[in-house]
Amino acid sequence: MIFMKLLVYSIFMIFRRAIISIICGVTVFSLMLGCFGPPRPDLLPEAEEEESPSLEQVVSDLKSQNPRMRSQAILELASLNERKYIPIAREWMRSSEKITKGPAILALGIWKDKSSLPEILNFLDPKSEIDIATVLESIARMEDPGAGNRVSSLLNQEDGSIRLLAVDTLVRINARQSGKIILASAKSNKDPDKAKTFAMALGKLNIIEAEDYLIDLASNSEPGPSLAASYLALGKIRSKKSIPLLVKAIQSNFDKGRENSSIALVDIKDPKILPLVLPILENQDREIRYRAADVLIGIPDPGFSTRILEVLIKGKAAAKAPASHVLGRIKFSKAREEIEKTLLDPNIPDREIIAQSLGYLGDKKSIPVLVKILKEDQTEAKYGAVWALGAIGSEEGLPYVEEACKSKDQKLAKIASESLGMIASPKSLSLLDKKTEDFPDLAPITLAAITSIPSEESRKILEKYAESENINLHQVAVSQLGAKKDPASVPVLIRLLQEDSRSRNRKLLISALKSVTGLKFASKNEWINWYILNFSNKHP
Repeated sequence: MIFMKLLVYSIFMIFRRAIISIICGVTVFSLMLGCFGPPRPDLLPEAEEEESPSLEQVVSDLKSQNPRMRSQAILELASLNERKYIPIAREWMRSSEKITKGPAILALGIWKDKSSLPEILNFLDPKSEIDIATVLESIARMEDPGAGNRVSSLLNQEDGSIRLLAVDTLVRINARQSGKIILASAKSNKDPDKAKTFAMALGKLNIIEAEDYLIDLASNSEPGPSLAASYLALGKIRSKKSIPLLVKAIQSNFDKGRENSSIALVDIKDPKILPLVLPILENQDREIRYRAADVLIGIPDPGFSTRILEVLIKGKAAAKAPASHVLGRIKFSKAREEIEKTLLDPNIPDREIIAQSLGYLGDKKSIPVLVKILKEDQTEAKYGAVWALGAIGSEEGLPYVEEACKSKDQKLAKIASESLGMIASPKSLSLLDKKTEDFPDLAPITLAAITSIPSEESRKILEKYAESENINLHQVAVSQLGAKKDPASVPVLIRLLQEDSRSRNRKLLISALKSVTGLKFASKNEWINWYILNFSNKHP
């Protein structure tokens, strides 16, 4: 534990110093700009930052009596790629001093000193008393697949966290050449918990030879992590033999199994999957129907679209919404009229999703039907209709979306506000402004919509709310100014940064300034000084 704290602290110090160096460099550049023109104005005192130690100082620290200082020094030298100090790290790795041994091992990994790899691998033995996570990180940084056989032995460890670290390391070093050894260990394993990590390793390394093992594991495992992992692994290796098993798994009672099997089928991407999954759109379980829809969406095959349309026309009522969803997502425009007809039938379930599918199709010809639903329908279909009008993006639907935005139905009003952002018409700015003012809780939606409208007026509205004393409004508006990236907002952001008020979020303001300007100043005073030097009237 002591070593891990030291390691985290040491790495933190390295990156901290690197960041400080960048900040100092940018500050010097800005100050150089200030040397030309009128006399330099008074600047605010900036926090004294710790200077990055010189190489000479770091080298000197290698001889310190303090082992923690020596450990930090060897890691800094590794991060600087000062390779002539590799022999010292090797010496420390072989020494009996535990405090410096771990950092030395990690430093050798950072240097990619592959000649040290055989010795580093020996530290995977628990008797070495060196933190295995540190050793694995060093090995991972070596990026040498030759370490795979030794690392794969950790897949039999009792500690689940070590097994997961081993999988991560195997993937990072691309240890595909160790696939046969991993597969042999997996076949001899009798522990269902370990089977999960074996499946993960075989799948992520794309060991195609593991197909039969993974199918057997999936066929004989009880619902749980190992079964779920086996499904994903079969997808990773694109196992066509497993397609019937995975199609069956979509219809099972195992939630995670349904999810992972649908992902796996999409990964396999074999068009032969489509006719097997299509009937599942009529399954009695709603979630299963939409899992099947995800698969149909994820495996593109234009020639199969008409088969899905047939389900919409002739299938059970329960299948019509998922079929519409698929046809909308794959943008099969020939389905538009049939989807509209289905939407108008009040007896069909999930009409909100049917309406949304017209938005995905994006055809303005659907606007009259969507408006009819929005104005006359009192079911959930109106929510899909107002979203679809936004997704279509035509100003023809703008008056109806604006009317919905004024609704007392808060869900409808929220979706309408989002749709106004998708249409992105300057005509909606005053309404969105009023909506934000009357309902501050809607600010994340209304101000995001305002941000999407490209105009000076939209920026000014955001600036107005950034100056609000309402903390939530202020924070959302500042974030949106950062997202908008309009340099004209810099003066307002700087002024807000100067204010000494609890309602001002300094971190968000600095983040927004970084986003708008591309600069990386870290402190309030650095930003203010930069602004004074470059944009102040006193110092043009």
